[in-house]
Amino acid sequence: MSKWLTAGVSIVSIAAVSYFNFFYQAPQELNRIQLPVQQDCRVNQQECQVQLTAEQTISLSITPFNAKPMTPLSINLNGDDIDNASISINGVDMNMPGFPTALNAIATNKYHAETALAICTFGEMLWQADVTITVAGQSYLVPFQFTTTTH
Repeated sequence: MSKWLTAGVSIVSIAAVSYFNFFYQAPQELNRIQLPVQQDCRVNQQECQVQLTAEQTISLSITPFNAKPMTPLSINLNGDDIDNASISINGVDMNMPGFPTALNAIATNKYHAETALAICTFGEMLWQADVTITVAGQSYLVPFQFTTTTH
């Protein structure tokens, strides 16, 4: 009897997660504006500014600059009228998906989070920091790419 109960609970759980993913996450992605990869600025070497709209500019930095994998990182975001923001740092050279980390308001127009890069066995690794920002109900995805080295 316990095998049937376990199987039933598993099926119901899978159905519930699938339902949630389909009905609650898809609309946000459909309405999200994705900006091109920010290639003119290395966010792990300097503060980078991005124009979201004609009225809205944000700046982002990942410190300490030129950090190695497994080093604690500080994510700093500045911008006006941000409803919420999160960042996910993913490995590009090696498929290493990151976990979304919420940026918390620490002062007017200043947001912060702590995270770390995953462990990496490559001497050099390309990463992509995907920043999701909601301003006045409109969601934006701003990708930044940067490289780390282990030497």
